[in-house]
Amino acid sequence: STICSIIMSPSNDQYHSSELELEQQQQQQQQIQIMQDDVFADNDAAVEAQECPAQEEQSSSSGNNKCRKRALVLGATCIALASAVIAATIALSPNNNSASAAVAPLRRRLRSMYYAFDADEEEDRDDLVHIVYASDFHSIAGVEASIRSVQAHASAPHRVQFYFIGDDPLPTLPEVQYINLTEAAIKYNVDEFTNPNYERKGKHQREEGVKINTNAANYVRFVMDKLLPDEAKKVFWIDSDTIVRCDVVQLVENSLVNSEYVIAAVPVPGPPLGIFPDHRPDYADIKWTFNAGVYMVDLEKWRKQDLTETMRAFAQKNREEVIYKFGSQPPLTLTFKEDFEHLPKNWNVKLGKSSEEEVEDACLLHWAGADKPWNSAGEHIEIWHAYDAIDESVEEMD
Repeated sequence: STICSIIMSPSNDQYHSSELELEQQQQQQQQIQIMQDDVFADNDAAVEAQECPAQEEQSSSSGNNKCRKRALVLGATCIALASAVIAATIALSPNNNSASAAVAPLRRRLRSMYYAFDADEEEDRDDLVHIVYASDFHSIAGVEASIRSVQAHASAPHRVQFYFIGDDPLPTLPEVQYINLTEAAIKYNVDEFTNPNYERKGKHQREEGVKINTNAANYVRFVMDKLLPDEAKKVFWIDSDTIVRCDVVQLVENSLVNSEYVIAAVPVPGPPLGIFPDHRPDYADIKWTFNAGVYMVDLEKWRKQDLTETMRAFAQKNREEVIYKFGSQPPLTLTFKEDFEHLPKNWNVKLGKSSEEEVEDACLLHWAGADKPWNSAGEHIEIWHAYDAIDESVEEMD
């Protein structure tokens, strides 16, 4: 009952001030240190308070191992929550370094606890929740912020297995399993999924020269069955421009269970977008579609049905007949049509296209347009900044 009491501390009120004088900023730094110390102390107390078997029995007692794991999960969850709350309460502070400094040691402690379980007793690999991100270097900040948001709200963070497919490992999250984007693209001929017939660039990408329709990071989703281990039977794909605010573990556990479907996604009314006029009659019967930036896939069914080659063939057909604009979404939406499981609508709330009430209720916020929060563009970027990457100078402060 005391481990997370710091979150309810009345002293948090001081961070809502929009104009702090130097003396107040110094007091803020002192309070931040107190909050960090209290969270660490509460966490350590929780671990010690567990009624576990004696230390000398650890090597032979599986019950003790489970007991210590429960304590570590409890502490890690508290630190994740405290990190998110402290960051969020001072995200609008004029002194942004204070916000980063507040959560830097908490995040490092979270990462150390996240993998603090006994090395000689692995978790049940079938019990893991598999989450995949893919990005080139332009969106690294988005991937890291999204992963932190998942960690902060997961009921069992130790069960979440992250994969990142990109140019290099994530700089501030080295524990995330890395898959080399270039090697994957070459080995599995990812370029065959691209849509070179129609060039499309986002507003923030024109200067950088990034072409969405031919960017390999946008298409490796089609070869996840080749890239991920066999125990990854169900996978949650999340785009880099997202923030998660609910428990992803519960969502994955309750989706695609004894289901006839291969895909689960938030339903969107209306026909799929981006179809050229000559081909629209072929898909006129589709009344519900989905956004492919956030979706779950049963990889066992995907593998059995060899859907990678189905997507490849569809992309090749598009090169010949020019069926659709855009890139990775049409092969999914036009293949599955309405045959997908519906996820709750608050698990893909698009900024700029949603009401304030929908944003408030969102489990996943999605900056799906051209404006990205790491470019200081888009709505509610203060929410994203609460999970923003910590620069090296701040990391060195601890």
